[in-house]
Amino acid sequence: MVVGGQTTHAEVLYARLSPVVNRLIWTFLGPDSECDDIAHDIFVKILRSASSVKQSDRLEDWAARVTMNTIKNEFRRRKLRRFVSLHATTESNTPRCHVDFEGRELLMRTQALLERLPTTERIPLTLQLLRQASVAEIAHLCGYSTRTAKRRLKSAKARFLKLAQSEPTILARLAPWGEEPSD
Repeated sequence: MVVGGQTTHAEVLYARLSPVVNRLIWTFLGPDSECDDIAHDIFVKILRSASSVKQSDRLEDWAARVTMNTIKNEFRRRKLRRFVSLHATTESNTPRCHVDFEGRELLMRTQALLERLPTTERIPLTLQLLRQASVAEIAHLCGYSTRTAKRRLKSAKARFLKLAQSEPTILARLAPWGEEPSD
């Protein structure tokens, strides 16, 4: 909102932080029907607490952490909803228009396997798979030490590969993928 010809603090903050927040949301949720609501929740948290960040050059890092924590909480809520609900994940979370049916099927099967991983393993693995994030970047975004990030990535890969044994189409694409994570 422009007040008297000037932009507000909230607009400046949004313009600065929205690329960081939206990129992370898209990485983890893709074309999810709840993305806008989650982004809104994240920006409400950011606007309420941004003044607590003492160094303005650390604002993007802080916003990334707020985003990651909100996404982790959303994954936990969804897992609980599926557990409490007797229904499987609905199709309404998938995009409505697809041309690449094989790619869509592969993506849906991969997403289903990722959802079976614990959140502490799912987040680092997704960052590496979809953003090609380094171990150092994963450690930074998740608030882990580098050793913990490596350990969780190794565990996530092993668990994912074990789950993929039941999915030959996914397993075939993972053949060269078994190596140790590096910085």
